[in-house]
Amino acid sequence: GRRSNIAFVVKASGESSESSTSLTVFKSVQSVWDTPEDRLGLIGLGFAAVVALWASTNLIAAIDKLPVIPISLELIGILFSVWFTYRYLLFKPDRLK
Repeated sequence: GRRSNIAFVVKASGESSESSTSLTVFKSVQSVWDTPEDRLGLIGLGFAAVVALWASTNLIAAIDKLPVIPISLELIGILFSVWFTYRYLLFKPDRLK
């Protein structure tokens, strides 16, 4: 067969949007950290986020240990997928909505 060669020329821009967003977040957290009266609130917010993550992880693990709930949630997901396919994807007039 015939082999085709394709060449790409890529030029980097000055700053990506991801790095500028993370830099903006870092600067806003740093400005809050610099004011002494907001430092306690920032520490409390970080602690609350860690506690919320820990609690949600334990809640999901506890629900997963129950024998009936994971099976019923899986059944609900399957039924919803079947309904969605029947309602919106199966027939062409419904796809135009």
